[in-house]
Amino acid sequence: MKKTFLLFVILSFFNANSQTLEEKIAAKACSCLEKSKEINEEIYRNCLTNSMAEVVLKDKDAKVREGINTVEGIKSLLQKSDETIAKTCSKFLPKAAEDKSDIYYSDSKNKEAQNSYTVAKDFMLAKNYKLAIEGLQLALKQDPNFVLALDDIAVCYRQLEDYDNAIKYYKKSLDIYPEGEYALMNIGVVYSLKSDYKTAIEYYEKLIKYQPNNAEGYFGAGKNYLQINNDEKALNDIFIAHRIYSADKSEYTKDTEMLMGAIYQKMVKENKEDIFKKIAAENNIAIE
Repeated sequence: MKKTFLLFVILSFFNANSQTLEEKIAAKACSCLEKSKEINEEIYRNCLTNSMAEVVLKDKDAKVREGINTVEGIKSLLQKSDETIAKTCSKFLPKAAEDKSDIYYSDSKNKEAQNSYTVAKDFMLAKNYKLAIEGLQLALKQDPNFVLALDDIAVCYRQLEDYDNAIKYYKKSLDIYPEGEYALMNIGVVYSLKSDYKTAIEYYEKLIKYQPNNAEGYFGAGKNYLQINNDEKALNDIFIAHRIYSADKSEYTKDTEMLMGAIYQKMVKENKEDIFKKIAAENNIAIE
């Protein structure tokens, strides 16, 4: 009887201590979520990220902390913990919200506005941007919150090299839909064309915040960091963009490879080759 009891205690101790990192995080996050009367996406994310920080900081194994020293490491652990929560306490998962992009990047419910927009798009395809602007202005008069029309009128002004008006309409689009990827990407491009690299970076950083798996945010930010001679930040962002493009089998990997090569040559001349290799290693990029 004593042997059986002792074996049970030993096994219990072993099982308690053989929890994976994501299981420990999930257990703490579930406990956090249980205390909330109503669970939304923000509360869920706070419980998950706070639990992860607490578990990792308390872990005595230095390798655990090293594992989240990169963006990729953090994302991987968050994903695993998220999946574990779904298995262990799925009742605490927030209800899936309707995809905002489907709401805002859609046709206008105002038929007249939609008709004007359709005509304007034909003018855009014909590269008659001035007439397209007139049609889009009419669409916006009929539906002032028509995000697609706001984005496209900004595109027309950009094609006409009227960058101030392009920015004006991208900002109007973002006032309605702050997470709008098209406006965030393209306003960054326009600020770059105006040589306002720091402001361009601000918008690309917003895109990264809202869409951390979108390579365009990192790629755009990286190019602009390069313009202000912040080579280390540029390199880190370009590496992240390269990994995402590679995973998606995108042709843009050629662009990131070209930029990585240019940054490497620059850093070698400045005796920073070791820093280049260190950032590459942190991003799991093999340098031959």
